[in-house]
Amino acid sequence: MIDRVNFRVTANSCSGLLCKILGLFAQLGLPAPTLQVSLVGVSMRIELSLANFGDALVQIVARRIAGFVGVQSVTVI
Repeated sequence: MIDRVNFRVTANSCSGLLCKILGLFAQLGLPAPTLQVSLVGVSMRIELSLANFGDALVQIVARRIAGFVGVQSVTVI
């Protein structure tokens, strides 16, 4: 188990995307992550952080987020 995992998401600015990301964590039975959102023009950068994250879920969550409409990149940091 990883102590803490951080994701950095770059996407088109869309409030619905935040709901989709939080919904993904809920579907997987995970607590809501800590979110930090920055808006720059029509782009949005989202930093997500979650403690006690299962190793197997890291890549699954990253791929699922990357598949959302408007997401340009997902980086696990």
